Amino acid sequence: MSLSRRHFLASSAAGTAVFGLGLSPAFAGTPSMPDWHLGYTSAPAGGFDPEPMRLVFGKVPQGLEGSLYRNGPAQFLYGKDDYARHWFDGDGMVQRIAIADGKAVHSGRFVQTTKRRIEQANGMIMAPGFGTVGHPDFPVSGPDDVNAANTSVIVIDGKLYALWEGGSAIAMDATTLETRGVKAWSDDLAGMPFLAHPKREPDGTVWNLAINGPKVGVYRIAADGGLQSFGLLNIGKAAYIHDWAMTDRHLVILVQPWINEAFRPPVVEGFEWRPEKGFQFLIVDKDDFSKQRWAQGPARAFYHTGAAWEEADGTIRIDAALYKEPVLGVGGGVDEIRGAWKGRDARFQSDLTQIVIPPTGDARLVETGLDGDFPQVDPRRHGLPRRLTALVTGQPTDRPGLSGVSVHDWETGKTDTFDFGDARMVEEFLFVPKPDRQGEADSWLIGPVLNLKTGTSEICVFDAARVSDGPVCIWRGDRAWPLGFHGTWA
Repeated sequence: MSLSRRHFLASSAAGTAVFGLGLSPAFAGTPSMPDWHLGYTSAPAGGFDPEPMRLVFGKVPQGLEGSLYRNGPAQFLYGKDDYARHWFDGDGMVQRIAIADGKAVHSGRFVQTTKRRIEQANGMIMAPGFGTVGHPDFPVSGPDDVNAANTSVIVIDGKLYALWEGGSAIAMDATTLETRGVKAWSDDLAGMPFLAHPKREPDGTVWNLAINGPKVGVYRIAADGGLQSFGLLNIGKAAYIHDWAMTDRHLVILVQPWINEAFRPPVVEGFEWRPEKGFQFLIVDKDDFSKQRWAQGPARAFYHTGAAWEEADGTIRIDAALYKEPVLGVGGGVDEIRGAWKGRDARFQSDLTQIVIPPTGDARLVETGLDGDFPQVDPRRHGLPRRLTALVTGQPTDRPGLSGVSVHDWETGKTDTFDFGDARMVEEFLFVPKPDRQGEADSWLIGPVLNLKTGTSEICVFDAARVSDGPVCIWRGDRAWPLGFHGTWA
């Protein structure tokens, strides 16, 4: 079902905006950029001042109040030819959509990293990155000199942090989005990487990883933000680890056979796909890191897990979007940054999969055939048994990006889906529990959508129990912001 056909003909036509409103021109002098390039266009250097969004569809659910924070790359180029050579290398911008009294207000600010300050001063891409070689004059004394702070966000004890894979968390003001500075969880951990996918237990305890080749550090942070412990693991190889999983009793490190033994710039060129190694899983007792075991599975690549849980007999179940090989990491979206589209690569076909790891023996894969990514679960059940996984789905054939939202039920095997159609680019949607309700489906799903007809960004809300009915409400801004990666609700 297409939103433009059923719900939105009138409101889409009303007040169409100029494409790129509020965004700096990308590749100046290049004629007729496709409409979808709006999602890869650099944001204004000064960010976005707070601006109310308009309710253009539906009724705001009672009790939906809080802030949706989003992070993603938002500076891609300095001039026509000086552009980042990988989507992962754009400077991070944190967006805040503050929702209260039925109203939504959007604001956005770049994270003021060392990388950004130097590049802004010089007016050029300089820092080495995941796919960008970098300028020889760029000073690098440690990971935080090249920290793009562009991948995700987390709120711990009311404090907002912008996250990246290879460097520290960076503290920001949760209201103004002003950058406060690099976060060190203790004096001896200053500069230690803090992965962009921390995991939060229902009691507020946060776990996260620090990746340094084959060495993996493990943070345990109390709900009040204090460091409880930091330990070390060794996975034996420098595999690409963007995400991981956790049950109520165990940490699970997913070691895909995408290995880097070269460590040369750019980082992505040092990785080699070695499917003969298979997919490996290191399972570690949370209370005693010496209690470890490995499980083996067929070779797969992945970027994102949903979450994991553990059954009474010790069987672990993890849901993740799996790929046959790491196409996105290698390709990097550089064509999209330049406004080019070569068509959808048939290899870039994911499969929402449940990884089942028995107490002993090899892992097996339960594949759904559902193509999508950015899986999300009810935050109240992280690490606990559950039924539902939400993810972004739908791949138009004439442009990049995704077009739909799905909720898969692992118990029934059924998937509930809403597709917006070709005129919208859909980002990650998050579960937001309804007040005083306990069921998994007693949640809203909230996320941003880029409307290519109006050239503006929207915030859409679904009832998690009835996604195929379409959004219950939509706010629309008078400007657009670039496509992002991950977010959190606070």
